[in-house]
Amino acid sequence: MAGVLDARRQPADKIIERFLDGKLAGGEVRVPILNSWRRCQAAGLTPETARPRLFHDLDFDCELVRAARPVFERLRTAVAGTPAGMFLGDATGVMFLRNVGEPAHGRLLDAVGAAPGFSYAEPDIGTTAFGTALVERRTCRVSGNEHFAAELHGITAVATPIRNPLSGRVAGVVSVTCPNDRASEEMTALAQRSAAAVEQRLLELTSEREHALMEEFLRTKSFGAGTAVARSAPRDLCRRDRLALEDAAVRLVAQGQGAVVEVTLSDGRTATLLAQPMSDSTGIAVEVWFTGG
Repeated sequence: MAGVLDARRQPADKIIERFLDGKLAGGEVRVPILNSWRRCQAAGLTPETARPRLFHDLDFDCELVRAARPVFERLRTAVAGTPAGMFLGDATGVMFLRNVGEPAHGRLLDAVGAAPGFSYAEPDIGTTAFGTALVERRTCRVSGNEHFAAELHGITAVATPIRNPLSGRVAGVVSVTCPNDRASEEMTALAQRSAAAVEQRLLELTSEREHALMEEFLRTKSFGAGTAVARSAPRDLCRRDRLALEDAAVRLVAQGQGAVVEVTLSDGRTATLLAQPMSDSTGIAVEVWFTGG
């Protein structure tokens, strides 16, 4: 933006020091970055101490990873032979998948803990496209010394949240990185295209699972542990609403106890789902009421 100084053009230590000392002038840093820096400062982080955390015993066969793995395999050629990296993380900011173009960039990423198993959540590593996109719930670009952690100032990254296509909740994040001098607008397009492809895969996996479960519900005539009774739903439900209700019902059944949840439908109605143990204690029954139309 004209008239606004870019943090990448100033010495990294100076601009961060002025921020931490409360001497940063207005307009020197983009507002989303400044807001993130403030959150980092409130959390007690410093540019020297911000570090990713390593998690063990992660589920690398979770639904998000299963949905994203073929997408990452297909897009591996997009970063092949380039100093770029492409990452998948879950909704907590933990990395699960990584594609790297050139070995040298891979070594750089390894040195800063940008690898599967590490958390790049904002409370751990500070301002990054990866973690901040999850907080902001939108596409974020973080360049050079806009990163809160000093060791990330040589990198530019763009990240886009992955949303569950049924609930709309953020399910994960896709990020693309490269050295500052190789950054381009293509990074944003790749991150957004990848996130959209993972969302489509999530929808496909959900549809397959829910249809299989619903067919089983309709076929069964007896109540076994963890099963539910399915009666016909209103004919005017669209496919997305029907799948959303099936998803909510399956989750209630999986909990194995009484519970109530509400699902807002695309036409503005509210569906209230009530899960109750069967009288003979052999399963869970889910009933639904529609209000608002």
